[in-house]
Amino acid sequence: MRIWYQLVSSETGMANFLRATQALCDGAALPGTRVEVRGTQQGALGDQFRLFWNYDVREIIDNALAIRQQGGYDAFVLANSLDPALVELREILDIPVVSFMEVCCFHACTMGERFGLVVPNEKMVPRYREIPIGYGLRDRLASVEYIEFSNIRGFDAVFTDTRAGDDCVEQILAASRKSIERGAEVVIPAGPSSTLLAQRGIFEVDGVPLLDCYRLLVKATEMVVAMKEMTGVHVSRKLLYQAPPEEYVRKVAEVRNIDALRSR
Repeated sequence: MRIWYQLVSSETGMANFLRATQALCDGAALPGTRVEVRGTQQGALGDQFRLFWNYDVREIIDNALAIRQQGGYDAFVLANSLDPALVELREILDIPVVSFMEVCCFHACTMGERFGLVVPNEKMVPRYREIPIGYGLRDRLASVEYIEFSNIRGFDAVFTDTRAGDDCVEQILAASRKSIERGAEVVIPAGPSSTLLAQRGIFEVDGVPLLDCYRLLVKATEMVVAMKEMTGVHVSRKLLYQAPPEEYVRKVAEVRNIDALRSR
């Protein structure tokens, strides 16, 4: 099984985070499962602002279209907690598309009645609130709390600088406790926070689980691929994820000159 595991973080600007996440995924994968953790060229640079975020989303879509054209992968994982381009990729890919927040939110619902999110900075709170509400989980969301990483790339230092890592962990735990006070029975640490906690073996606070999100994504993907192998089905083509007809794809490729949409 070969999995494309897509982060938004820059492969150069956040190399430490990518390496740490790759190590977690390698340890979680079954024998025979190859997880390829990928970043973007310039991502996670002010992506709390949706204007900048749109440029990262386009690169992710381009990566997925290249896989659609060339093949070679059994699943595409959106390993960014904002679930970028989820509907778009499920429309066009013939392999399972698995996403961070969707998996984590629904898994959290199997562990407790209400869950909370810990996100990188205050600006991101509204966007993160929208995501579980969009999944129909408004009543299961206890709160969205934030830590102080307005410069998302500042996260990269927490994997090499012990003092920075300690400070980040303290912030995550403090924000988690706020969420617990507001009724969370499970906490989802979004983004690099999850890798940092897992790397340090921290999986709960005050008796409340802190999800190990990136390894959870690996196991969820293995399950979805296995179910596709057994049943031949991985997505509904009714309504939301209905795929565009091939002739329409060819027409758009011609009109917009998009090579990645041309015939495989």
